[in-house]
Amino acid sequence: MAVRKLRRLIVRVRRYSFAVAKTIKLLLLGRIGRMSGLKSSCGVCREIAVLSLAVVLSAPALADHGSLGFGLGTASPIITDTGVTLPQGMWATGLRTQYISFDRYSSSQMMAMKANAKDDAHGDIHSVDSFLQPSAFAAYGVTDDLSLGIRVPYNFRFNVRQPNDANTAVNNLGDAAGLGDITAFGQYRFFHSEDNLTNVSALAGLKMPTGESTVRTRVRTPIDPDTGTGGAYTRFETHHQPGSDSWDPMLGVAFTQGLGQFSLDSSLMYTFVNQGAQHTNLGDIFNYNIALSYAVGSGPVRSGLQASSNNVPLTLVLELNGEWRAPQSTLSPLTGRGAVDPNSGSNIVYISPGVRYAGGSNWNMALSVGAPIVADHGGNQVDPSYRIVNRIAVTF
Repeated sequence: MAVRKLRRLIVRVRRYSFAVAKTIKLLLLGRIGRMSGLKSSCGVCREIAVLSLAVVLSAPALADHGSLGFGLGTASPIITDTGVTLPQGMWATGLRTQYISFDRYSSSQMMAMKANAKDDAHGDIHSVDSFLQPSAFAAYGVTDDLSLGIRVPYNFRFNVRQPNDANTAVNNLGDAAGLGDITAFGQYRFFHSEDNLTNVSALAGLKMPTGESTVRTRVRTPIDPDTGTGGAYTRFETHHQPGSDSWDPMLGVAFTQGLGQFSLDSSLMYTFVNQGAQHTNLGDIFNYNIALSYAVGSGPVRSGLQASSNNVPLTLVLELNGEWRAPQSTLSPLTGRGAVDPNSGSNIVYISPGVRYAGGSNWNMALSVGAPIVADHGGNQVDPSYRIVNRIAVTF
């Protein structure tokens, strides 16, 4: 009974998707594009190298952090996870880099916010100029419906600043850089239509505490005049560390609908964040994404990795990428109670146009430029200004 209901739901979604695509074609092209290749796409879909899953930032909790899906992004979308898995026996590997620029606070702004804060927790103000995360990934198609992989990030947070305790000056804490937490992930495609144009997959992952979580700032602790102790460099707070030192499982679902020259993709992912370094829980994460891709030319959207199965190598992509983060909390080892950081928690949505180019039989590269259209957050946090995502991937 449940299976029949699921199939009816998927049929309705497919019909709706086709109607949306036809409307877009009328608006953009002034005509109904040819739905060529629908019947012949079954073999092509077996060739697609697609693996996308959930959010894998090493220590995300505030608005001054970046995030991406597991997404290897080897099919039409660049950031949104897709419902299509790697073919059996295929490897996918590559490098994915994201850069986020933030609207940094000036020193006078930070000192004014701290001075007007109602308590010390609200006065714990930080500013970060930018975030950079290159990450290497590799995945393998165990079967046509099951893919497994791993992602290894390296995180940079540039020019972290904070007012001193007396609020007489702003300390430049320096750059927090180091190896991020490694994520292992899997994708299981539990439904696909006979023509392989409709694909639905379950997503799962585990972020492991393998990154650096003890990076030091440029600022030293005060020296006690009586004992002469102190003077050691202070430790970055956990939300600025490259790794969070927590085990964080992830669950989600991804959907893909082929529509001739268009492709519609959507994904949801929830990350269950646990306590990590310095008794800090950085807060659960919920990612929600949707993407529409258009193959430039007369050919249908295919794989960005397989130029031989793609009638045109150039694909235009438009995405909406949303991320909600719960506030972070720190457990007191003395009282056993968690204190919630009022300057944490957020909901950010990017609109992300991009382009993907397949230049060979087994490689592709992509570029996405995102601008925030929603930036709601708790307390005082720097807003993102723009985001750039670059990716190059190969299969063998």
